[in-house]
Amino acid sequence: MEANRDRTQEEQDIAPPTTDTQTEIEPLLRRQSQTQSQRSQLSKQLTTRNAFAVLVSIQIGSGIFASPAQVDSNVPSPGAALLVWVVGGLLSWAGAASFAELGAALPLNGGMQEYLRHIYGDTMAFLMAWIYIMAVKPSSMAIQSIVIAESIGSVSSPDPLATWKLKTIAVVAFVSMVLLNSINTKITIKLSESFTVVKIMTVSLIVTGGLIAVLAHLVDPNSSISGSRDWYSKDWFQSRPSVSEGKPVDWNNISEWERFGHYSAAIYAGLWAYDGWDNANVVASEIRDPGRSLPKAIKLAMVVVLSSYELVNLAYYILLPWDLMSSSDAVAVAAARSLFGRPAGIIITVLVAISCAGSITSNVFAVGRLTVAASQRNYLPGFLGKRGLPRQFQKHTLTTSDSSSDDGALSCRSTNNEENSILSTYFDAPIYAHILALVITLVYILSGSFRALLTFVGMAEWVFYVATVIGLIILRSREPDLHRPYQPVLVLPIIFIVVGTLMIVRSAMFAPLQSGVLAALLVVGAVVSKLRR
Repeated sequence: MEANRDRTQEEQDIAPPTTDTQTEIEPLLRRQSQTQSQRSQLSKQLTTRNAFAVLVSIQIGSGIFASPAQVDSNVPSPGAALLVWVVGGLLSWAGAASFAELGAALPLNGGMQEYLRHIYGDTMAFLMAWIYIMAVKPSSMAIQSIVIAESIGSVSSPDPLATWKLKTIAVVAFVSMVLLNSINTKITIKLSESFTVVKIMTVSLIVTGGLIAVLAHLVDPNSSISGSRDWYSKDWFQSRPSVSEGKPVDWNNISEWERFGHYSAAIYAGLWAYDGWDNANVVASEIRDPGRSLPKAIKLAMVVVLSSYELVNLAYYILLPWDLMSSSDAVAVAAARSLFGRPAGIIITVLVAISCAGSITSNVFAVGRLTVAASQRNYLPGFLGKRGLPRQFQKHTLTTSDSSSDDGALSCRSTNNEENSILSTYFDAPIYAHILALVITLVYILSGSFRALLTFVGMAEWVFYVATVIGLIILRSREPDLHRPYQPVLVLPIIFIVVGTLMIVRSAMFAPLQSGVLAALLVVGAVVSKLRR
């Protein structure tokens, strides 16, 4: 009898749940299924418009409002500067087309990191992730934050602000943008789209200012709003002395090798302004139909950006005296103020700051996903790949005194599990990756300067850009049957490789300090990669 009772009790213990228990469990299972479905949809939530917004937002940022000074100081004439901007745009377009092929054929989050791993192996991918996460992206965001500070400083006081004040403004601006982008992906996408509208509006206002100056001159050559006299009284292609890195340059008495070095520095500055054309590839797995959407977004973005940059630089040379172009890292603010006075300078300052904030948004978005991809490959500690709020901020199962019954406890657990699922779905940003980017970028803001960081970023990026496009040609030969929804003509990647290699070699000799730092980081990365294994 006792054995039978034990057996009966055991059967009850392992029996299927009763109807009442199922009533509690089934809604929870349905909610869990819905949450899994939402997470599945989350990975494919980016459209062509979203990818276009990310590309335009990250490209039209601090570069077009600051790097014209670096370009102008390294070329002999305004006409040569405008040609440099065209060359930089076409070169970036060739690289973007090459990356579009890889992004459509290998739609993996991580972009260039995953292409390098697929083509060359683990070590090369680790080096790229190491350099980008530890140097390139933080340096770029530091530059954008510094431009925000310098733009604000140029109109807030007749005298230049103290360095510590500029650094403080830059730090506050950057921390604010990281916090905004650490909520969820949808908010970041909406921010990118909003910032894109502001960027295009800012570019349009500057171009309109140049057009007004031209029209005013045609109506009245002595008009006070006809800009500087240089644009209609001087030869746009005549060489004139300039100052580069604090040293005067006499273009009539330097060797061709030195001239090529200056042109390389100018093209790097222009390319940095165009930089970001590869960032849609970082989130390729989150784009719907990447084989069609990614190339379309890249083409449209490059047309908009190249046209905008050429027109904006033309407006700068109309609005500003030519000898002032190379002396200001806030050239957009100086141009607006020279034509319409301090109120216009304040308006443009606000718009430039918002535009740079948009670039920071897109960079935070991209570096976060790159860090997640790197942690998933065990290039970085695993916790950096986690998304959402840290566990200590989530609600756990409650054990309260009035939940004495099993049904009450199950109901309480169901409620809290549902709340945790909602939280983890809403707060889906890679928080730990953002914290890492925040810390590293603050170091660059506090210790670096605009022009030193600019040269370093250009060299570091183009080493991996060229390596990736070389890999594209290798992949065409090694895997001819790989499905390629988009494939540009072979001449584009070849031009990109040749020109990019020449620039890297000459710039490494022209800027030995930056090239030495880059070489040291690559050596350290190789050692870390070996120890990691």
